[in-house]
Amino acid sequence: MMKWHKTVMISAPIDEVFHLFKVENFHKVKPELKRIEEIRKTPNKKGSTYKVTHEEHGKTIQYIVTLDRYENEADSKLLCFSYTINKFFQKSAQYKLIKKQQRETELIYSGEMRGKYFLGNIILKMLSKSQHDQTIETFLLRIKNLYKD
Repeated sequence: MMKWHKTVMISAPIDEVFHLFKVENFHKVKPELKRIEEIRKTPNKKGSTYKVTHEEHGKTIQYIVTLDRYENEADSKLLCFSYTINKFFQKSAQYKLIKKQQRETELIYSGEMRGKYFLGNIILKMLSKSQHDQTIETFLLRIKNLYKD
């Protein structure tokens, strides 16, 4: 299993940052997501599903993402997703936004990836934790840099 928990401060109002996490805007912070199609929309968003086309290192994969938790309060926002990648990895990710000041938002990105079946566990053990951490740092920096003065 691979876990992560990273935090970044962003110089922007919480609602402006949260806008990036809408389906139609998410490609701005995760350009490797080439297409996100809504499969099922629920009234409160929880349980909604999306078909994601992801391109990385010259390979294209598709997977179904489920929105497990959705909170949209004035001072905090939360999105929790889960999905299976290539039938071998189960991944869950959480994006939590906390209003610190009028123009300052804390983003906490956490999650875990588990191998499924014997082969998934072997492949996961071979993945580089440092490379995975670098990918997360790049993602958070990309968001932070969108709001640099």
